[in-house]
Amino acid sequence: WEWWYSIPALDKAEKTVKIPKEQMVVGVVVLMVVFIFAGVGAGVLCSMVGFVYPAFKSFEAIETKNRGDDVQWLPYWVVL
Repeated sequence: WEWWYSIPALDKAEKTVKIPKEQMVVGVVVLMVVFIFAGVGAGVLCSMVGFVYPAFKSFEAIETKNRGDDVQWLPYWVVL
């Protein structure tokens, strides 16, 4: 769970607002959950799950030498 330590934007935000990174990440996650339950942002979440994540995994699959992830992620775009 320490992935946020390698994000430079969080370092800059932490220094600017003087709130620990951990609290900022938890706050953003809580806000996202509240917005989703309130019906605001459902379209954004749907786009993230249906397009952005598969796009990221597809580019990642292309960059690796492993053929297994190519077979898993690249046909997604043909079916879509």
